[in-house]
Amino acid sequence: MINIHAIREYIAGTRFPAGDLPEYAALSDAEREYFDQMGIDAFYDAEGLSAFDLAQRAAEEVMAQAGVAADEIDCIIYIRPRIPETFISSEATRLQYALGAERALTFALGDLGCVDSTAALRLAQDILKANRRARYVLIAYGHRQYSPRRFRMPVTIQGDGGIAALVGRGENNALVDMEIESNGRYWDLFAMEYRDRTFAEYVEQVSDPRKYGFELAVESKNRFVDLNTRLLQRNGLSIGELPHIMMQNIARRAFDYYEMALNCSISPVCKLNLSQYGHLGCADILLNYKTGLDTGMINPGESVLLMNNSPVAAWSGVLLRA
Repeated sequence: MINIHAIREYIAGTRFPAGDLPEYAALSDAEREYFDQMGIDAFYDAEGLSAFDLAQRAAEEVMAQAGVAADEIDCIIYIRPRIPETFISSEATRLQYALGAERALTFALGDLGCVDSTAALRLAQDILKANRRARYVLIAYGHRQYSPRRFRMPVTIQGDGGIAALVGRGENNALVDMEIESNGRYWDLFAMEYRDRTFAEYVEQVSDPRKYGFELAVESKNRFVDLNTRLLQRNGLSIGELPHIMMQNIARRAFDYYEMALNCSISPVCKLNLSQYGHLGCADILLNYKTGLDTGMINPGESVLLMNNSPVAAWSGVLLRA
C-alpha cells in the first residue's frame, strides 16, 4: 500500500500575537471585527529564512526522522511558494542539490493554492504505483509572508512554516483514495500585481468579494458534497462514520460553515493549529494530520478524511487509513 511514511514541520523564528500586526491599528471597524473572530491568536515570523529555507529544513528533518538517506529518494516534488526568490532559476533542483539526492527525479508544482499538497500526494502515489522499484517520494514546501500585510481580508492571517512528507510503501497512514477537482472560472479571484513594484508595494486584491464570500462558498459546499460522496461510497463509507475530518486552516467561521453545510464535525486539531500558526498555505492539511497522530487523537486503523480547497478554485479529498 502507498502510504505517508513520515511528516515533519519546520516552524522557526519569533512567535507574535496576532494583535501585534502593524496593520491592525489601521483596520476599519468591519475588518477589525472579522480579524478578531478568525480564531488566530498568534503566528510565526521566520525572519531571515526564505520559503525555500523552510522547505529544505523540513525535508532534512523528515529524512533524518525516517532514517532515509538522500540516495534512497527516487523523486522530489517541490511545491513552489506563491512568490519565488528569483525568476528563471530552479528551486526544485536547488533542493535536490542541497539534499544530495542526485538520482531523484525532480520537479515543481504550484498553481492550485492550498490544494497543491493534495496534487503532490496524488502524483507521489502515481509515481510509486507506476515504478515498483521506487521507494520514496519526498514532498517539500515552505510558506512565507509574500506581501507586507499578513492579514488577508476577507480570508485569514498568514504565518510562516515549512512542511515535508515522505511517501513510501507500508500499511500505516495508507493513502486509500483521492479526488481532485478545479474550476477555472475563479482563476483570478485573488491576484497581486508585481511588475515595476517593490515588495513594500505588493497588495493582494480580491476582484469580487461577493464572488468569494457567497458564490464560491456555495459552490465549495456543493463540490465537497459530490466529491466526498463519490470518494467515500467507493470505499464503503459515509461521512457520518468517519472519526476524523480535517481541512486547511483559514478561519474559525470557515470551520463553522463547513460543519453546518456538510453536517459533519471538523477535528479540533484544525482549530488548535489555526490558533497557534495562522494559515500555512498547502502545509495545513499535512500539519493537521501529523498533529492528530502526535497527540494520540488518531488511532491506528482509523479512517481520516482530509478536505482541502482553494479560491483558485480547486477542491480535493484524501482518504487515509491511519
